[in-house]
Amino acid sequence: MVGKLWGDTKRTAEFAKKNLEEQLEKILLEKKTIHMNELYEEFWHSHYLLTHYLQIFLIVKELEEEGKIILDGQKNISLAWIKLFDTDGINEVTVWDLEHKKEDIEEKKEIIRRYSTINYLA
Repeated sequence: MVGKLWGDTKRTAEFAKKNLEEQLEKILLEKKTIHMNELYEEFWHSHYLLTHYLQIFLIVKELEEEGKIILDGQKNISLAWIKLFDTDGINEVTVWDLEHKKEDIEEKKEIIRRYSTINYLA
């Protein structure tokens, strides 16, 4: 079911989910909060299919479970913020900021790993 809902293969399903997640993050950074009905409008511009509603609803629920967003009782969506103790003191950042930092670190580690495998004598 998930494969058909999000895409034909697991890879396309992951890509579709990631794309929707990135768009939602941009919207929330700009607007701070958005209602589910506004989110449907933002993504599909009044051209709804049941699968579109279901896709958006499922991604919102999944992001809520992952702790990236907050969905209140009136179906308003906002970013989840976390306080971190850093060298500069206590900073408030979004959970997505932490995810992006983690991705950046993983990317740099991969570059270092590839760089270390280069044989300079060859």
